Amino acid sequence: MIFVDTTFWVGDADANDDFHASAHLGIDAIRKGEAAMALTTDFVLDETVTILGKRKGFGAANAAKVGQNLLSSPRVFAVYVDEALMNEALKRFPEFNGKLSFTDVISLVVMSRYGVREIFSHDKDFDGIEGLKRIESPTHH
Repeated sequence: MIFVDTTFWVGDADANDDFHASAHLGIDAIRKGEAAMALTTDFVLDETVTILGKRKGFGAANAAKVGQNLLSSPRVFAVYVDEALMNEALKRFPEFNGKLSFTDVISLVVMSRYGVREIFSHDKDFDGIEGLKRIESPTHH
């Protein structure tokens, strides 16, 4: 599995997004089974739908469809943050000294729980985190 961050879901869905080309390449590879299955969280899905819903020319109805498609995809495994994950993320949050959002720390905790070490993200805040490889320009093999 590979963790998929908000920037990839948003970039794939919105053809006008600055990261559309690279995000679409990665998400399309997941859809077609050419890349590992996607791991994500309900927090990331929340961000994705919220961001897309506020974008001019995209709209709430299309944003909701994106969310529904992610949840119904057999290639996407969505983790719902429970109290144990929340508590672990709250413990770890100070380690990053404000560099990572709470949602990003939750993503790291989920990745750790599932043994995932790669993330599709355009968010440079993930750079330099031990044991994590950020991929922003996926290529087909």
